[in-house]
Amino acid sequence: MGHRNLCALLVGLSLAAGCGKSSSSPSSVSGTSSLAAESAVMSAMSQAMSQVAFAGRTTGTTENTFTSPCAGGGSMVMTLNPLPQQGNVFRSSSRIEFRDCTNQTVTINGDPYLETSIDLLFSTPAGGTGGDSVSTMRTTGGVRINSNGVQGRVQFNCTTTVNISMANGSSPQISSSSSGTITFEQPLGSTPVVRPCGPSSAP
Repeated sequence: MGHRNLCALLVGLSLAAGCGKSSSSPSSVSGTSSLAAESAVMSAMSQAMSQVAFAGRTTGTTENTFTSPCAGGGSMVMTLNPLPQQGNVFRSSSRIEFRDCTNQTVTINGDPYLETSIDLLFSTPAGGTGGDSVSTMRTTGGVRINSNGVQGRVQFNCTTTVNISMANGSSPQISSSSSGTITFEQPLGSTPVVRPCGPSSAP
């Protein structure tokens, strides 16, 4: 697995683990409409994550901004910024801005945007093939939502660690763990609902 392809895999895994909906049971504070809004936000996030992961295969070493349409209209503007590699450590940052992005019955805008950073540590020099790696992804920022005229906001503060083991040339062994919270407030002024960023997973 090449360096750039591995980076793309890690970005995708990190984002998915960091922002996937928790398997915990819904809070009694959250009504049906709020849960529907949560689902729509997570779906839009998943779309953004897959686009960032795909772009990670081809962006090279310079900043790259691209726009992707949302499922129900509007767009997501994503800026990827790879940083100079230092030894066995690869770093990059990205920004995702939602612009009237409609998913299901929810319209999403940046508040003002989501920001992510990734630190990728390889066990082999220059991220060569065959070595283990550890990736840490941090996602912060917020979005504003409008669900059938009901305004709300979502704040992300997530950290995800992904470990990939490439022992003896076999298929990669992957494990991930997440920490932090996603906070939903809908309608504005109501008691916020706090979700874990994502359940830990094992290979």
